[in-house]
Amino acid sequence: MTFFSVRRHAGRRAVLAGLVVLGTVAAGGAAYAADRPIKPPRPVAGQHAGTAGLKTFATQVAQARMAPYGSVAPGEYSEALADLRGLRGTVSPWFEVTDQPYDADDPNYRDPFFSNSGGGWGNVAGRVTGLDAGRGYMWAGGANGGIFRKSLTSRNAQWKPISERILALSTGDLVYDDRADTLWYATGEANTGGTTYTGAGVYRLRNPRSAGFTDADRVGGDELESRSINQLKFDGRGLVYAATTRGLWRHSTDPKRHREPWQLVLMPNPASDGDVTKPYDNIVNDVLIPPAERGATVLANAAWRSGAAYNGFYLSTTGGAPGSFTKQPLTGEVNNADVGNAEFAVSGDGRRFTMVLEQPSTVGVASNLQGVFVAGAVLGPWTKIADSTELENSGSAIGVDQSYPVGIQAWYNNFIEVDPARPDHIYVGLEEVYETEDGGATWKTIGPYWNFGFDCFDPAQPDGGCPPTTHPDQHSIAVDGSTVFIGNDGGVYTRPVDPARSSENTAGHATDWANHNAGLRTLQYYSAGTGRDPDRRGVLVAGGLQDNGGSLLRPGARKQVSPFGGDGGDIIVNPRNGCQILNEYTFLVLWLTKNCGVSQGQPGSIFDVTVPDVNARFTAPFRVVRGSKNVGDGSSERWVAGGNTFWRHDYGFSYTAAQAAAEDDNGWKPQYTLDTTGQRLIVGMDGVADPAAPADPAKDTYIASWCGQSNCNSAGFTRGVATNWGGAWTELDLTGLPNRFPNNVVFDPYDRTNSTIYLIFNGFNRRFIDGPGAGVKHVYRGKLSRTATGVSVAWTDLSVGFPDVPATDVVVAGNKLVVGTDLGVLVADRRATPGTIKWRRVGPRPGETPLSLPLTTAFDLHVSADGFLYAATHGRGIWKTPLALL
Repeated sequence: MTFFSVRRHAGRRAVLAGLVVLGTVAAGGAAYAADRPIKPPRPVAGQHAGTAGLKTFATQVAQARMAPYGSVAPGEYSEALADLRGLRGTVSPWFEVTDQPYDADDPNYRDPFFSNSGGGWGNVAGRVTGLDAGRGYMWAGGANGGIFRKSLTSRNAQWKPISERILALSTGDLVYDDRADTLWYATGEANTGGTTYTGAGVYRLRNPRSAGFTDADRVGGDELESRSINQLKFDGRGLVYAATTRGLWRHSTDPKRHREPWQLVLMPNPASDGDVTKPYDNIVNDVLIPPAERGATVLANAAWRSGAAYNGFYLSTTGGAPGSFTKQPLTGEVNNADVGNAEFAVSGDGRRFTMVLEQPSTVGVASNLQGVFVAGAVLGPWTKIADSTELENSGSAIGVDQSYPVGIQAWYNNFIEVDPARPDHIYVGLEEVYETEDGGATWKTIGPYWNFGFDCFDPAQPDGGCPPTTHPDQHSIAVDGSTVFIGNDGGVYTRPVDPARSSENTAGHATDWANHNAGLRTLQYYSAGTGRDPDRRGVLVAGGLQDNGGSLLRPGARKQVSPFGGDGGDIIVNPRNGCQILNEYTFLVLWLTKNCGVSQGQPGSIFDVTVPDVNARFTAPFRVVRGSKNVGDGSSERWVAGGNTFWRHDYGFSYTAAQAAAEDDNGWKPQYTLDTTGQRLIVGMDGVADPAAPADPAKDTYIASWCGQSNCNSAGFTRGVATNWGGAWTELDLTGLPNRFPNNVVFDPYDRTNSTIYLIFNGFNRRFIDGPGAGVKHVYRGKLSRTATGVSVAWTDLSVGFPDVPATDVVVAGNKLVVGTDLGVLVADRRATPGTIKWRRVGPRPGETPLSLPLTTAFDLHVSADGFLYAATHGRGIWKTPLALL
């Protein structure tokens, strides 16, 4: 989740003033800035736009797959996987690159303005959205990384993936049934209304302590495909309920009825489920089932985070049968006119119910936490035992005075759980982890957002001076025996559950968190880059990640480090000097280092070179101009970046902090603006220098693919490709091409005239998206030519034999055309025609060997000078394969 990295949000000039003051610190002395430049994201345009501090990336990635409308029909991933498995594979083995621990707190990468080192998170992993434990094991589900298992009793136990062979690695919920020794896996992350990746249903695994999931473990048919699952709840009489983004469903837990279809029991707006323009009309968030009533009473919360007429609570008193649910208000202190996402928990004795509730009216404006509530009956009366102010005053690291109040993301990160042995002992997860031991009379922030600003914080200390804490943004919780397990945007943390055995400092912050993230390989990369390490022999690897900044793996290192804080988006690494890195936070907020971000607390290792665009995407593209020389020292390429405008930077890595301080535009020069409203956004781009004049930016050739209007996903959807090929900017004719998301476009590097281009489309075909002109293809070659009136393009469809799976990136490597997809990497001969092209899967089938690429999204492809193709996956880290074997 996007997290801010400041305690106050200063404007750029104020930040620079702070830098001047900090420049007076004695040489070698550590500094900590009270005003740091990392800010919550700006709003994005459109009907379903994210607002400052919201998780816009999840929505925008969903849009790429669902444009021109908001949802897809069941069956798309199953069919795509069947097609993929039918392809021949290459002999190229895949090697996992980022399998070392990722240390977010390394004291040697502690720039006080741009790094989060010292915050107290320790080793981090990717977002964990499902978590449970039992019989000496724990299981963690990555947001798009699948299920990992680890022994809690073996001294040197390691995390092991156990879901490599099944369709979906996106996790919605995870429940271990100790009595049956069965692990239930609900796929499809549902933390937002526009979730990142949908799922393929629910899987049930017997003996999960040693076994792994297979396709045969899927419960029912494809009824729950393309639906994300918030929660699984069991009624105690043989039924399991799945609260999904498209209705409430149930199924028998009897293994003999494993193949029976799921039964739909509640759909607040049935007509909308068949209308792909209305994807947010049937979201069910959680279910409350009183244990004493053995399934007779079922209460469901259905709500869209931003508010809708159907938001509220739905009650069945006749066993949850279809048609038995009616909308009912809760009594007590709940505001039924402002009901959003709710999560429930039940005390161990079954007599007390708890709830954490979001309120849509303040989404994007203030805290959207309506409160934490407790009741003795499902309809109430419900008593409020905490609100945003009370939790902020319990030792929180965030607050209203920082423009980041507790519960600002209550629609996205929320959990509640009750200690099974102590009904007054309650845990609540929002941005932080909170605990009460007396039923809500008093609260403690046992897992603060970070340690910056606390009295104990000392950047000169290797550990930052404070006790370790949990990573921000909480998603999952489990209690097993004497331990509470927490899953969040940084992985898995545990501590003793018994208050008599746990410990806190005087501020109420826990001092006994255990970190379990080493080896939990669920990192969610957007990008990867490589370059020669100037200080060590070999190639370093850097990447931008969701939730966990920018990572750096240096040659021979036993761990990764994090020079850049916040989120991390796209990235450029100088191949000649890998310590020169341009990293994106969000929305083209770019940060530049020339020394790998090395700092022991002194400022100056990183400086800001943000692009002054009016409306860039959350992870907006920027690239080197291939074959160019910068106008500074000529030792590296120039850059281009794309938001609503196509931008050029002539200095590249020769740019200095002094230049940035003197220039409001940080050296960026506008080349072409897509529209005057700011609603069209560049999503893919390329740039090539004139070989005869590599230092002359006026002779560069550029191209960009874009999406537009209504946030790139609605009835107003449009898309295009713009280029200055031929001398003037031209919008290319896309007649006959899919009306879907044009994820990337590149020039063929072997065509010296730059007249050959490759364009890929995200999303699925018209069978699954009923939007007009959705199309059935994914890969095209374009041939540009001059005409009397400008530039024309002739398109050739290269999608013959290409599985119907969203395409994410395209690169040319020798005579190979390589395409990243939601289910891996494909390759074909770039010179092929529609009649001769043969697409092949790169590497062995997923799950067959350790040298297989996991069945997850290859978000970014990078052709490296070391002879490898790197794939940045959004859930399983960075992998590489030899270019010579493609």
